[in-house]
Amino acid sequence: MKLYMVSSCIVFGFVLYTFAPRFHTKIVWDTLDGEGYQFKETTHKLDPRFNQLAMLPACNNLKLQKNVLSMMRVVKKEFLACIKPIVAQWKGRPNEMNLEWVEKTVVCDNLQVFKNFEVEQFNNQHETKWTILPKCKEENILVTLGVGHDTIAEELLSRTLPNTTFYGADPIYEPNRQLYSAFGKFFPFAIGKEPGFTKFRVLPNQNQKTREYVYQDVTTIPFLYFLHDILKLKKIDFAWIDIEGGEFEFLDKFHRDVQICQFNIEIHSKFAPTQAQAFHDFIFRVLKEQKYVFMKTMLTDAAGVHRMFFVNVQDEECLAKYFNDF
Repeated sequence: MKLYMVSSCIVFGFVLYTFAPRFHTKIVWDTLDGEGYQFKETTHKLDPRFNQLAMLPACNNLKLQKNVLSMMRVVKKEFLACIKPIVAQWKGRPNEMNLEWVEKTVVCDNLQVFKNFEVEQFNNQHETKWTILPKCKEENILVTLGVGHDTIAEELLSRTLPNTTFYGADPIYEPNRQLYSAFGKFFPFAIGKEPGFTKFRVLPNQNQKTREYVYQDVTTIPFLYFLHDILKLKKIDFAWIDIEGGEFEFLDKFHRDVQICQFNIEIHSKFAPTQAQAFHDFIFRVLKEQKYVFMKTMLTDAAGVHRMFFVNVQDEECLAKYFNDF
C-alpha cells in the first residue's frame, strides 16, 4: 500500500512537472516547502525593432570604419581622465574600494562621450541588463551565468534581437532549466575557476518567494572550459553574470583569454570579503590595458554589492559590429 502511494505521488509530480506551466498558471510547481516557483502567463509580442534589426546588412568581412577608432580614442581619453584619479585613491586599499565604489565612481557614468553608445535596457524582476544593439546582422551569442529564477530580460532580448543564441548556466536545476529552455540551452552547474565540488551562494527553488540565498555544495565547471570547450565559442556578444560571489574566481580571465563585446556583472564583495583584492586588481588592470570602459554602476544591496556594464572598446570585431555607422 505504501509503495502504491509513493508511486502515485511520483506520477502526480511528473504530471505537474510536465503540464502545470501550460494549463494552469496558479499551480505551484516543484514545491518542497509550499513556496516553489509559480509559472505565470506572459505575452510573446515581438519588439517593434525586431523586424528592423532583421533587415540590417550582414556582418561578413566588415571593415572597421576610421571614425569609430577616432571616437574610441576620445572615449578612452575622457573616461580615463574621469575614473583614474578616483581609482588611484584606492591603490592597495581593496576593502575601501569595494565599499565606496558606487558612491565615488558613479559620476563617470554621465560622460558626454557615452551618449553615443546608444545603451538599451532590458529589465527583469530585480535588475536591469544594459545592452548595445548591433549595427549589422549575424548570429549573436548571449551567455547567462547565474539564471536566478528570472529570465524576463533574456526573453525580452529574444523578442527584440533576431538570430540570437542563448546559453545559460546555474547550479540550481529547476525552475532555471524550465525557464531558460524556453528560448535557449541550459547547463546545470556553477561556473568557477577550477573543476570540482564547490560551496556557492545559491537561490534554491523552495526559496523563490522569500529570495533567501543559502550556501550549498555544487558542481563547478571552469569559466574558460565552459566557453571554449563546451560551447565552442570564439566570440561572445553579451555576457550577463550574477553568480553571488563566484565571479571573483575568473575576473582575471577577461583581460586576454576571452573575447566578449559587452558584459553586465554584479560584484558581491559583501558575501566574499576575502575576494576584495580580486576586484581591486581587476579594475586596475582594466584601466591599464584599456580594453574596456565601464558605466551604469549602481548599488543592488548594501555597500559591497553593485552592478556594472562593461563595453569592449579594443577588439575590432566588436567595434565594427556595434559602432560602425551604416
